[in-house]
Formats: sequence, structure tokens, C-alpha cells
Amino acid sequence: MRSPWIPIFYDKENNRTYFYHLKDYKVVEGSYSSQGSLATILSGVVGVVLYSLLRHYLLTLSTTFLVISSVISGLVISVILVFVVDKIISENFQGRQVSLEHIPASFFKEGAKQFNKQLRIVIVLLLLALICSYLLYVSNGELILFFITILSWILPTFVLAFLRPFKRKKMYALYKKNQLLIENGGL
Repeated sequence: MRSPWIPIFYDKENNRTYFYHLKDYKVVEGSYSSQGSLATILSGVVGVVLYSLLRHYLLTLSTTFLVISSVISGLVISVILVFVVDKIISENFQGRQVSLEHIPASFFKEGAKQFNKQLRIVIVLLLLALICSYLLYVSNGELILFFITILSWILPTFVLAFLRPFKRKKMYALYKKNQLLIENGGL
């Protein structure tokens, strides 16, 4: 990912995420609008329709080939999605620079806790992807399991890419040692 923004902390009360810019050494605040329930309902309807259409179809390929191709397809699709989303974010992200007085030390401490919790969620998602791969391997080659396995590999890869684990760990470590460079921005 080429985006220089690393998430620091998500403030649930104000629905704002604070980001650190790697190159400009500044902290910015980004706000988001909440999503409606239409997307949730639509995805549920699409899932039920796909299940009813695809549950009886079988792929007559070897199960090993099905598992390998579903894992590779999921990883390739997630890498493409990561690059597309990263490009869109890099071109369109506009945050408000925050001064040092408005960045409590607790943001970095709580952000590190949120990060560790998110990493545990990614580990659980990876375990679920492995379980889906195993179920596809022991199945008769159902088409619905093939697509579920692809989706189960897209999700943890996509989430892990946007967590930016290595840069984020380094940022938190530098902050703990008081070596993180932050420009004092005005409001």
C-alpha cells in the first residue's frame, strides 16, 4: 500500500478516526457518516438468493484443485481490491490537521489496544478461512462452498492490509519512546 496514512485511534463517541501521516509527520482527523441498513439488508438478500441458486451445483474438478484455486482467487481479488481502494483513498482523503494540544496521550494507548483487538479478529478470520478451505476439501465440490471459500480469504486479507500492522506497531513503539515526529498543526 502506498497510502501514507496510518490509523492511530478510532473515537467511537465522535465517530472520528485519527491518522498519522508518515511523510508529513502530522496527525489529522477524519470523520465518517454512518452507513444505513440498506447495504446490510441487500447483502443478506443476495446471500439467500445465491445460496438457493447454487446449493445443488457441483464442480467436477478435484477437491485439491478447487481449494487451491479458491484460495488463490480470494487472495488475488483481495490484492486488487486493496490497490483500488488505496488509490481512491490516496486521491480523495481530506482530513483536518489536529494540533498537539488536542491529541491526548490516551489516543495512542487506546489505539494500541484497539489495534491488538483488531489483530485478534484477523486471526479468527484466518482460522475461519482455513476451516472453509478444509470444508471445501472434504466436500463433493459444491459451488457455493467454492464461493464461500473465496470470500473467506478476501476478508482477512483485506482487513489486514488496511490495519497496516508493521507500520502501526512501529509508530506505537516510537510514540512510547517519545521518538515519533509530530508537527504541531494549527486548527
